[in-house]
Amino acid sequence: MKAGRILACVALGAASAALAGAAAAQDKPPVKIGVVTELTGPWSFFGTSCVAGLKLAEPIVNPPGKRRIEFVITDNQTNPAQAVAAARSLDVQDKVLAVTGPTSSDTGLALYGYAEQNKLPYLVPVAAFPQLTKPGTRYTFRLEPNAAGWGYAIAKFIAERKPGAKVALVYSDYALMRAISAGLKYQAPKSGLTIEPEIVFPQGANDATVQAAQVVASNPDWVVVIGAGGFDNTLTNQLIDIGIKPEQIIHPYGITNQVLNWGKRSAGSYYGTFFDSNLDELTPEGDAFVEKFTAENGRPPSYVENFCYVTANLVREVIDNNPEAADDREKFREAVSAIKTKEPTSGIPIEFDKNGARKEYIYFLQIEDVEPKTYKAKQAYYTEWDPEVIPVYDLVK
Repeated sequence: MKAGRILACVALGAASAALAGAAAAQDKPPVKIGVVTELTGPWSFFGTSCVAGLKLAEPIVNPPGKRRIEFVITDNQTNPAQAVAAARSLDVQDKVLAVTGPTSSDTGLALYGYAEQNKLPYLVPVAAFPQLTKPGTRYTFRLEPNAAGWGYAIAKFIAERKPGAKVALVYSDYALMRAISAGLKYQAPKSGLTIEPEIVFPQGANDATVQAAQVVASNPDWVVVIGAGGFDNTLTNQLIDIGIKPEQIIHPYGITNQVLNWGKRSAGSYYGTFFDSNLDELTPEGDAFVEKFTAENGRPPSYVENFCYVTANLVREVIDNNPEAADDREKFREAVSAIKTKEPTSGIPIEFDKNGARKEYIYFLQIEDVEPKTYKAKQAYYTEWDPEVIPVYDLVK
């Protein structure tokens, strides 16, 4: 047989094998990933954003010829007990390979307990409470930097701009907000800052008239505002109403819906983020993600949509690199634990430590303008740190 015919036969055999492999992959049942998120309740503005990111990723992570990944979405109602019930149903009845989805640290913690106890791999896209990756964690992997670190970063950010500054701290009594505040209070004296006053709002609060007056009376240089749900918008605007300048306000995090709700009068204020359409540098896929998401949803994406989009891509990469992990939870856990990759949208590395935490980082952006469906902001600061640069697991229980 001539060499040309031999090469042709080899190529034909390889193509046939590839087609057979693709057909085999398509013949297998889909890989089910349970999504337990906040579609109703006070955290629904986060949960629905997460689902929007997943929906955009779904066709991308399911190209022709590959075994399908199916996201089974359930509502946890921003209720920890409901989050556990949903996880149990997905585990026992739907036989999911792994779970993901909580954007509230309270529901995320409830799901953490179930996942660790039942050896169910758990990819946390957004919830940032440090104890989600406390020492000894095996089945939980958190993509978002831990919340206590955000407070640490705020203290560093303020100290660089005004050494010896006086900071007012106002926050809602949720796990996430307590963690951010703990990090800020730990680092503030080390950075030469004074926190006064510190005001905690109970869950369900909807007015801050008296507390806003107390903040103004203390004459702070900066005000760190951490409200929950719609109360965040109320708190921000009541502070501005009574005389706090936007340039004095720092929000530890800002997603698109929050920024739009703060409105034009918030121009000049700062917010933390891990992905934003206004960042100086995004990957080509990041630019495409922003463009497509904006076209389909009428607003730009934020870090919530990005982390959930990235989570879907991470599942695809793990299964592509370890086909046997698609049918074995322990092998899937091991493959996630060993992953060394990058976010396709930002290029930021994804690598988990022994407890499932990843490298810590944050951007601070300053709002320049807000329109009904979009906004402009400029990158003002970026920092990164080791996960245990502060004793996060001791600070936040």
